[in-house]
This record gives sequence, C-alpha cells and structure tokens, in this order.
Amino acid sequence: MRNWIMGAAALLAVAVPGVAAAQTGYVGAAFGNVDVDGAGDADFYGVEGAVAFAGSGSIVFEVDAALTDSDDADTGYGITGHVYGRSDQGLFGGFIGISGSDDSETYTAGLEASKFYTNWTLAGALFYANNDDADADGYGINTQARFFVHDNFRIQGNLGFASIDAGAGDDDAFSYGLGTEYQFAAIPISIGASWNHVNLDDADVESDTLVGVVRYNWGGTLRDRDRNGASQADITGSGFLF
Repeated sequence: MRNWIMGAAALLAVAVPGVAAAQTGYVGAAFGNVDVDGAGDADFYGVEGAVAFAGSGSIVFEVDAALTDSDDADTGYGITGHVYGRSDQGLFGGFIGISGSDDSETYTAGLEASKFYTNWTLAGALFYANNDDADADGYGINTQARFFVHDNFRIQGNLGFASIDAGAGDDDAFSYGLGTEYQFAAIPISIGASWNHVNLDDADVESDTLVGVVRYNWGGTLRDRDRNGASQADITGSGFLF
C-alpha cells in the first residue's frame, strides 16, 4: 500500500502537462519545522500536488497527494480523493483518504462543505479517522475562513477539534493556525506560509508547525482555484497550508 501511495503522488506530479489544458490544480515543494513540547523539534521537506476533474453537470472529482521526509523521522505520505457538487454559492461533498509512514497508516473519511462570498470563503470538514497500528480512532471537525485581498492574494485562519480514542486512553485535540498564499501576476507561481498549533488536552502536549511552500499552478488565479479548482487539500488535512 505504501508503494502505491508514493507512486500515485509521483504520477500526479508527472501528469501535470497532460491535464493542464482541461483541468485545474497545482504541484509544489514544501519545507518546514515542527516543534513538540518535551520532544524537541525537527525540520522536514516534501512535495505535494492536487488536481480537480470536472464530471457531469456540477460534479467535481479531486485528488490531493503529498510526500514528506525528514532527517529525524520516517517518510510520510498521504492521498485523498474527493467527490462534491459545486455551484456559484458553494460546494458540498465527501472524501476518503489514507496517510502514514513506514509502520503506521491512518484511514480517513468525511463530509466537506464551503460557502462562497465575494471576498470570503467559509469552509468546513467533518471527519472520522482510524489507525489499527496504534489501536486508535477518532472524529473531529476542521473549519477555515479564507479572505481574498485580491484574486491572487489569500489570507486564512483555521480552527479544529478532534476526540481521540487510543489504547492508552482518550484525549481531545485542539488546533488553530494562520496561513497566506500569493501568486505572481506574470507567472503561475505562488509562494505561501503557514503556522499551526495543536494542543492535546489530557496529555498536556503542545506542538507548533511552520511551513513554507512554492507552487506551480494552472487553471487561473488563487480565487479561481478556490471557486472552480482543486481547493480542498488544506481543509481535509492532505495539504501543507493547514
């Protein structure tokens, strides 16, 4: 399964020139640092991609994939598939995904929705996740508000909650963060940065993650991606700007 996930991520990146004429999406590179209280910090780097395919009527199919590595941890990977209906007012649909590392896999499924305003998008996702390797499962919600300063400049904030049932005991996780992305007018290249904080209530453990990304985009502006393209990776956890 791990090899299939990594192969899918690579295929997504290679497929960009072939789908660019008819579809929308991006591929990119990321680098960052995660700092966990009591456990130190580690640098990481990776690649990512997302593509949205138009189905019949207002139905959209989207695939997001990411691959990360670190000198201090195993290679991580993730891929998520989405099916949703989209209109000028918003979108609603569902997703399934898998993510993990060399010796652990987490399966995720849920519902997602967005509401579009002139300069704002409000998005949310309800999810259930299961990891048999860690004898853990849980459910939660992610929410996000995106503000478009102009078509190619987005600022966003996110807030999330998860209830986790693990073999060693239950816990609640709270997360919040900020992010931004800017696409240059002359070339379809964007740069972005994000910060995300996670707190495990009962375990009394906190972590902070800083990420920078560089992306090649096709299919229009950042607002076009939000309203008509591959826009769901960060709200469902398979993108770096989450």
